[in-house]
Amino acid sequence: MPNTEQNRMGLNNLLQQRYGTSAATHLRWEGVRNGPDHDPTWIFVAYIDDIEYGRGSGSDKGTAKEAAAGVALMQLRRQWAHLLL
Repeated sequence: MPNTEQNRMGLNNLLQQRYGTSAATHLRWEGVRNGPDHDPTWIFVAYIDDIEYGRGSGSDKGTAKEAAAGVALMQLRRQWAHLLL
């Protein structure tokens, strides 16, 4: 597996630990494209239970989503540290 999906996979795994089989229903992504066609910038936001946990940007959707997942993963690990023992 390429390293480019480690944050998203980590986020999904963490949500599965917390929510089990309903994990996917707790995660929502919003994405926006800015800039010219030849040089776009994507911004993605990761919401867990409708609370923003991560925001990231990049030159393509995957990069922006991965960046947002990394921020969300870090935030959730801090917030849920006592639950993950």
